[in-house]
Amino acid sequence: MKKLTLVSATLLLAACQQTPQVMVDKKETNQQPEAVKVETVVEVKEEVIAPKPLAPHEHEDVWQRIRSQLSIDVPDQPAVEKWKKYYLSHPRFMATISKRAEPYLHYIVTEIEKRNMPVELALLPIVESAYLPYGVSHKSAVGLWQFMPASAKRFDVRINKWFDGRRDVIESTNAALSYFEFFHDTFDEDWLNAVAAFNSGEGRVGRAIARNKKAGKKTDFWSLKLPLETNNFVPKLLAIADILKHHESLNYEFTPIANKPAIDFVAINNQLDLELAAKWSDVDINRLQQLNPGLNFLVTMPNQQHQVVMPADKAQLLRDKLAQTDPKEWMRWLEYKVRSGDSLSRIAAKHDSKVSEIKAANDLSSNRIYIGQTLAIPLVDFDKSMWRSATKKGRKVIHTVKSGDNLWDISRAYKVSVKDIVRWNRISAGSILKLKQKLTIIQ
Repeated sequence: MKKLTLVSATLLLAACQQTPQVMVDKKETNQQPEAVKVETVVEVKEEVIAPKPLAPHEHEDVWQRIRSQLSIDVPDQPAVEKWKKYYLSHPRFMATISKRAEPYLHYIVTEIEKRNMPVELALLPIVESAYLPYGVSHKSAVGLWQFMPASAKRFDVRINKWFDGRRDVIESTNAALSYFEFFHDTFDEDWLNAVAAFNSGEGRVGRAIARNKKAGKKTDFWSLKLPLETNNFVPKLLAIADILKHHESLNYEFTPIANKPAIDFVAINNQLDLELAAKWSDVDINRLQQLNPGLNFLVTMPNQQHQVVMPADKAQLLRDKLAQTDPKEWMRWLEYKVRSGDSLSRIAAKHDSKVSEIKAANDLSSNRIYIGQTLAIPLVDFDKSMWRSATKKGRKVIHTVKSGDNLWDISRAYKVSVKDIVRWNRISAGSILKLKQKLTIIQ
């Protein structure tokens, strides 16, 4: 029993040594111990909500607006890679394009969105004309969209002595998009074949598709046998679209263009002299001429509706002025119908004009006129005093027209106005320049 008692005491002592000792106040021995409060910390993960994508019109930059809607897949094709390398090796190219496209790009993108068409089409004038409304190809295609006369008239683009709608942003864009819709429907809703047809014609693309079908081959653009120009035309568009999409990783800059209307349109039903419009709206005539390159004589068409393109912040000034004036005061030109016994010299003397000015205004190569013919009499003075003083005081330079030249770029190169070049050379603002043509520039 002694051994058992010793072992029990030893175990009890060990247990006491392992149990935490709690000091208890003798006065509180009859009270129940307080419950231990245990705080539980629950980690709450915040839900990360991705920002809602901006709607196209919410972007600050038109290029970003286009970028957010690119939808045509760009395939891994050698021709596309070739043109990507070309554009990437010319880093200032898009800066130049942005400056030229700034008045038109927002309008064109908006029109494309209205028709639910691929926004890539807004990049096509870069390939077609480098966004030059005065651009003329070696085949005499004209304007931002490079229309030939036949295809332009097919889609109701007006072309007459007063106006060439191929250079007008409204008429040419409307016609181009209608053309694309037609090609898209014609060629099994294939947008690349539609773009190819816009360049080389529906007949050529249609025949290429028919040949491939007969031979059991594919009929996508990359499988068709087409002219070299067209084989480069589509890859150029895709290369630009791909560079725009990946511009950050490619370190390629597209100079921002504000995502808001740069131009507005003033509808008129009577002839309006653009010089008067510029004066009334406080706009430089050269800027107004650049926005209205379809007007051949700086005056709108007689007896036809027209929309004058204005800087967005100046359009209302012109509307207000037109509302306050008689349409008879809107122009300084006269339309004259030739009568029996008339001659150019007699008509010129009657209207205080010159035969040479009447011939220039009506594109006459001789003095021959006929009864009933309608002539435009330029009541707008050609500023002969300015011409004389310029030739006496200034330095005369002869510019020889080369491929790709247009009045706008020539005026900027010599730091003169298009208006002056037109006056100095007795040509219309819409004249198509010819290779090796001589232009007089006064500096």
